[in-house]
Amino acid sequence: MKSKLISSFLFGLGLVASALSAAAHGAEFKPEFVDSLVPDYLALQTALAGDDLAAAQKAASNLFTTAQHGPEFTAFTTPTSLLVQAKDIKAARAQFLTVSMEMQDLVDHVGTTGKVKLYEAHCPMAFAGKGGDWLQADQKIANPYYGAMMLRCGSIKGQVAGEKSAMPAAGAKHDHRNH
Repeated sequence: MKSKLISSFLFGLGLVASALSAAAHGAEFKPEFVDSLVPDYLALQTALAGDDLAAAQKAASNLFTTAQHGPEFTAFTTPTSLLVQAKDIKAARAQFLTVSMEMQDLVDHVGTTGKVKLYEAHCPMAFAGKGGDWLQADQKIANPYYGAMMLRCGSIKGQVAGEKSAMPAAGAKHDHRNH
């Protein structure tokens, strides 16, 4: 009973945090601000896909600094700062999941100027089968949640920013082996 109550509380807290996050993307957030985050976010995604914790932490530090130049957005800056301090790549990847969810919310609710192409990718196996999404610059899967172990695991869900490109056939997915 106590466990169920705690789970319900945490679920409710998550809903409130999501609502606050969505509401936080008010008029002070601009597509140019979102654009300013993209290079460091993509460097972070690439570093994790390359199993490079030091490069991931450097990119996260840069991302944190860039985010500080915009509106207050602790739902983004807190996990970014925790990623900088991660003790290992597994902890960094767990924080990246939250950073990615917030980045996707920014792209969805605020938008970008359209200068950079971004694709939303999904790995169904990440985090014990719960799955995880992220943004990347092209259509070739580079999985930040598994790195070399399963670099090409996942699929592109769609293009979310930039001039539209031809997408792979609906349902086209990568298998779980490296290519």
